[in-house]
Amino acid sequence: MAEPRAGALPSRPTPKGTSASSKPPKPWQWRIEGRSLIILLPDVHRVLSWAPFNGGAMRARAIVNHQVAIGDRAATEHPGPYLQALVRGLAMNPRTAVAMMTGVKIQRVSHTTVSHDRLMVGAWCTAGCSNALRVGDPGTAAIIRPGTINLALVINQALSPSATVEALAIAIEARTAAVLEAGIRSTRTGLPATGTGTDCVVVASPLRGPAHIYCGKHTVVGELVGKAAMRVCRTALRRCIK
Repeated sequence: MAEPRAGALPSRPTPKGTSASSKPPKPWQWRIEGRSLIILLPDVHRVLSWAPFNGGAMRARAIVNHQVAIGDRAATEHPGPYLQALVRGLAMNPRTAVAMMTGVKIQRVSHTTVSHDRLMVGAWCTAGCSNALRVGDPGTAAIIRPGTINLALVINQALSPSATVEALAIAIEARTAAVLEAGIRSTRTGLPATGTGTDCVVVASPLRGPAHIYCGKHTVVGELVGKAAMRVCRTALRRCIK
């Protein structure tokens, strides 16, 4: 899988003689190393997630989605220490990395980039369906199955703290819409699923620069977040149900 080129987001106006529709270079880099998807951010980003390692509101420079072996009790029973050791093994600082786990083959990750003028959103998704559930289903923690939808989004322009929460909500809404469109059923009730029991979503944006105050579906940044999330979730789910 080709690795996107790194580049800094220009802050100056579009030079004369350059098309206003010219796309800025992608400021992030990503690669697959072993069983890990690694997204490297160009500088410290505001990151919001419920990832098992460094979840919550964080400042980070890397996002990791790691494929664990089915039945790996060290990973499933002690995800924090497991992922901390993994991040160290990948030569990254555990204090500035957010990490999540999947049972899906990491090579099946879906990726897209969408943009409008100088605004750009990158998205990555791995999807498993064997743990599909509908919101409100009876709890299944005692009989948890492998299979999760992991979604990461990076925006190349800053978001305010509240806009970051909005971006996370839109990403979740997009994932839910993609699951419903795919016709996936809850393994617990047989009703239309809205996700899995172990989904994880990560949203990141730079700390520097003027921040978007809002990220609702009516805004351009909200549109791009939703579009990118829908696209990668659809692709990943198609691979999941084949």
